[in-house]
Amino acid sequence: MSRPAAPRVTIRDVAAAAGVSVTTVSHSLNGKGAVDPATRARVKQVAAQLGYRASRAAQALRAGRSGTIAFVIPSVGAVAEEREMLSLDYYMQLASAAARVAFTRRHPLLLPPPIETLDDLRELGVDGAILCDPARDDPRIALFEELGLPIVTIERDLGRPDHRWYVEGDNRGNMRLLLDHVAAAGGRRIALLSADSTWSWSADNEQAYRAWCEEHERTPIVEPTSLRHLETSAYDRACALLDRPDRPDAIIALAERYATGVVRAARERGLRIPQDLLVAGGIDSHQAAEGDPPITAIDLQPELQGAAAAALLVALTEGERPEAPRIVPSRLRVRASTQRT
Repeated sequence: MSRPAAPRVTIRDVAAAAGVSVTTVSHSLNGKGAVDPATRARVKQVAAQLGYRASRAAQALRAGRSGTIAFVIPSVGAVAEEREMLSLDYYMQLASAAARVAFTRRHPLLLPPPIETLDDLRELGVDGAILCDPARDDPRIALFEELGLPIVTIERDLGRPDHRWYVEGDNRGNMRLLLDHVAAAGGRRIALLSADSTWSWSADNEQAYRAWCEEHERTPIVEPTSLRHLETSAYDRACALLDRPDRPDAIIALAERYATGVVRAARERGLRIPQDLLVAGGIDSHQAAEGDPPITAIDLQPELQGAAAAALLVALTEGERPEAPRIVPSRLRVRASTQRT
């Protein structure tokens, strides 16, 4: 049988053990009031010996803060699309990693409903937020700034070049790494299913793709693909590509779940992967790793990105000025979809 939890040490317990008033304990531990230095030191020593830990709720009430931070996923449209974003491996791994860091620092992490107005934000009562994949000039950043609340983004806002509080991967380097690999695997006409958005991640990848094509004297083949109904949108765009007389022999499916749509379109046309068509993804996931065939993809290491974003935000909420931005390394996961035998 488990032992019952020991009762929490209170400020009154510390006061009784130190032989002083509750007010003196409060002032001693909070660095306030006129308390004799020797008394202040004795109170701190007694508090440490008893294992006293201040109530976060009480501290937040005194400071006018809740201690809670928000984790905000991208806004792509209707409720159904918001649910799809929420179900993606990438964002769930980001949230899990951010929560672990926040909890270690005793900050609750809130996954809020869409934030559209100042009233929406005020009602949340948070001290700051992590915002994933902001759009250009994302209005949610302006809301936080208007209330004087810190906000850290995962990927940067292209419309705010002076905002340095962000975490991102080496997007351009990742795309070049992926293109070099696909070309080495035999890809000659490499198409890109780009994400139709104003996200910096999408823009960086497409710019790197076009620059690589120019350097290697390849004709760029770019199909803007919706971030709504990810697999279906990718399937539609892949069908258009594969029905061309000069169809590509390789497709890089940028967003999560795009590759599944590409595989379906290829199989309907009797194309074998990787023998007839190489397929690679811009974001790794369990679906990519466990698919048939497993898909080569860029692992953005969301567990590191989420942890870095949370650490950056917690530091800002506590009045620190940490180094930023933070660039997280990525990895290329080579799998059967690009390994011709």
